[in-house]
Amino acid sequence: MTPSHQTAVLLSPSPAVVRAVRAVGARSLVLAADLTDPAVREAALSADDAIAVDWTDHPRLLGVLSHFADSPLRGANRPRAAVFGFGETSALAAARANEALGLPGNPHAAVAYLTDKAALRDRVNQLAATPVRFERCDRAAALVPAAERVGFPCVVKPRTGSGGQEVHKLHDAAEAHTLARQLAPEPAFIVEEYLDGPEYCVETHSARGKHTVLAVARKHTTGAPECGDIGYELPADLGKRALSKIHKLVEATLNAAGQRSGPSHTEVVLTERGPALIESHAHPGGDRISELLTLATGVDRYQLAIATTLDLPEPKPAARDQHAAARLLPLTLQTLHDAERAADARAVPGVVSVELGAPLGSHAPAATSRVAGHGVITATGATPQEVARALRAAEDRLIPARATSSSEGSSKEEELSAV
Repeated sequence: MTPSHQTAVLLSPSPAVVRAVRAVGARSLVLAADLTDPAVREAALSADDAIAVDWTDHPRLLGVLSHFADSPLRGANRPRAAVFGFGETSALAAARANEALGLPGNPHAAVAYLTDKAALRDRVNQLAATPVRFERCDRAAALVPAAERVGFPCVVKPRTGSGGQEVHKLHDAAEAHTLARQLAPEPAFIVEEYLDGPEYCVETHSARGKHTVLAVARKHTTGAPECGDIGYELPADLGKRALSKIHKLVEATLNAAGQRSGPSHTEVVLTERGPALIESHAHPGGDRISELLTLATGVDRYQLAIATTLDLPEPKPAARDQHAAARLLPLTLQTLHDAERAADARAVPGVVSVELGAPLGSHAPAATSRVAGHGVITATGATPQEVARALRAAEDRLIPARATSSSEGSSKEEELSAV
């Protein structure tokens, strides 16, 4: 594609985002506090330009980007630049910078609404068919009575943030008293009813206030109390009626927040009463889900977001219609074995990648975060069952103890649970 003069300013991006900018024909400018940080180093090296700047410092960020302010291309009705953030903090910083500089992008108020779980819950409850009981909790001393009014079991989580950090499930008043003693005197929390049912992630792209659901992924967790993520499968196996209700809930959520453009990631639970909102964010669901989306449908959501915002031709996705899934390695894994086993796992038909988060042959301490793990296996196939078999075979080769404990005659349900 012929390069344009538009610049995508990227706040601490992944390498996949830089590749997306190049694919749509724009220039990439990476901003990060430390360009040598392993988390951003590869992206910075592959970008057209990179500047070391703490983009959480709003005045400093505006100073670095002041030459882009409200300055369209000469002779063309296109924006010269836009700031992009594809994480919780960076999306908010990008929206604020775009508004201050007169550049295109999602409204700052919309991103802020999706960041504040209490404000969003309050507004969505007025529109959703399945409202969720909740209360704000700004004092540790108020936690127990708030939890009792909501009812047990209930969930306590910060009003802002993502990634499942500091989320607690309370079964009774005794647990609420224990948690209250551990909290700061004035926490910014929300207490809400526990939603029982399978969890789904809805990946959406918005343009001029119109929302397009790109895919719905089934999310698998370890269950209470940690509720750690152990895998995703895309697309989710849902009937038309349930899928339609989920679409309507997501559309109502994004409209309530004022979402106008760019990606969003919404988590819902399919309860007995119907789909209920967990939370929503003005950014993709992370590189893992974005990768599954591309593998299954051919859609690169980073390309889509950047091209739409910079008014460049939207990329045509590769024609794909398959299933994709990712399986996070068990959080209790203590030892990662030799390179030969990893190679055997990668050789399983349908396996796309086997990524390990610790050196092979080393002792890997147990992960403690609800979203942490020691690696991930990604696979594709024509059916969910085909993908599940590939994931199971790869994990059995990587972790022999799992192979010896697996039944030879796994049923369809067992295969799906392996995802």
